[in-house]
Amino acid sequence: MRSEALGRPAEAEPPSRPFLWPSGVLDALEQGVVALDRERRVIYNNRRIEEFLGVEPGTLIGTPGSRLFPGADARWLKGASREAREFRLEPEGRELTLKAESLPIRDEDGEAVGSVVFAEAISESEDGEFQKKIDRLVSLGELSAYVAHEIRNPLTGIRTTVQFVGSKLKPNDPRREDLEDVIKELDRIEQIITGLLMFARPPAARPQPCDVHQVLDKTLDFLELQLNDAQVTLFKNYGEDLPLVDADPDLIQQVFLNLCLNAIQAMPQGGELHVTTGIRRYRTRRSMIDVSFRDTGVGIPRELMEKIFDPFFTTRSMGTGLGLPVSVQIMREVGGVVTAKNNAGGGATLRVSFPVPAEAPGKPEEQP
Repeated sequence: MRSEALGRPAEAEPPSRPFLWPSGVLDALEQGVVALDRERRVIYNNRRIEEFLGVEPGTLIGTPGSRLFPGADARWLKGASREAREFRLEPEGRELTLKAESLPIRDEDGEAVGSVVFAEAISESEDGEFQKKIDRLVSLGELSAYVAHEIRNPLTGIRTTVQFVGSKLKPNDPRREDLEDVIKELDRIEQIITGLLMFARPPAARPQPCDVHQVLDKTLDFLELQLNDAQVTLFKNYGEDLPLVDADPDLIQQVFLNLCLNAIQAMPQGGELHVTTGIRRYRTRRSMIDVSFRDTGVGIPRELMEKIFDPFFTTRSMGTGLGLPVSVQIMREVGGVVTAKNNAGGGATLRVSFPVPAEAPGKPEEQP
C-alpha cells in the first residue's frame, strides 16, 4: 500500500494484539462470573460472586463447581447444557438463590477446555411476588385486628351469660358439664383472638440489654411440667461469654416459648430437645448470636417447609397457626431472623438469630 497524497510508502501498521481485560472489568459486572477448568474446579471468579456468598477474595479458587452450584450435573458444569438453572444456597446462615447459566470455553481447535458460569442473585421480589405477599400480610393483619376486636366484645357477653346460667344449676345437674364444654370452646376462641391481635399488632417492644441465657432458663423452667408430661428429655448446651442483645426480654421469652412448644408437639411419642446457644463470627458482616432448638421428632415435610411461617398455617387440628409468624414478627423488630431446617438424623431445628450490637455490652458484673 502506498500513500498517494505524499507519494511515498505508508508506514507499516503495528500487528494487532489480543485485548486482555483487567480483572476490574469483570468485578464491575452485576453478575457473578466463575470460570471452571476441565476438572470443573474454579480457576477464576470475579468479586461479585464472592459478595453473593460472603467469602473473602481468593477463597473460591480450587473449589469444585458442584459445591458452588449444588445439584448441578457434570454436563451443565461443562457448559454443554445451556439452560439457566436456579441453585438455593445458605451462605453464612442466609438463604440465597442464584440463577446461573453455563457456557463452554473452547480453544482454537474448538476443543472444550473449561466453562464460564454467569450467575445472578434472585429473590421472590424479582417479579414483585414478595412485595405482593407483604402487602397481603399487612392487609391480613389489619383485617385480623378488626375481626378480633369485633368478636371479643360479644364473646365476653356470651361467656358471662353461660357462667350465669351455670351458677343457677344444681351441682349434680348434668347440664353443668355441657356448659363447661362451652366455656372451654370459648377459651379456645379467646386464644385465637389473642393470637390474631399479637400477629396484627405486636405489643410495643421495650428493648434493653438482655441475657438470652437468663430468658432461656426462665422459659425452660416454665415448661418443665409440659416436658415431663410429654416424656421429652431436655439437654442444654450454652455457649460461654455471649454478649448481651438489645431486645425486650418478655417478647423474646414469647419467641422461645413458641419454638419450644413447636418442638414438643413434633414429638408426640416423646424424644429429646436440645437447646444450644453460640455466636457466629463473620469477616464480612456483623456477628450473630444463635439460639437453636433441635428436636428428635417427625421433622418438617419438604413441601411444607416454605409454609410453616405463613400465618394461620398449621398441621394440628387444635392449632392456630400463629406461633411461628408471631415469632418472626418479634424477631424482625430486633433485626433478627427465625430459620428452620430438617436434621440429617431426623427431627428439625428451629434457630433464632440475634444481631450482635456494634458495641456489644458484656454481662453486668455481679455485685458483692
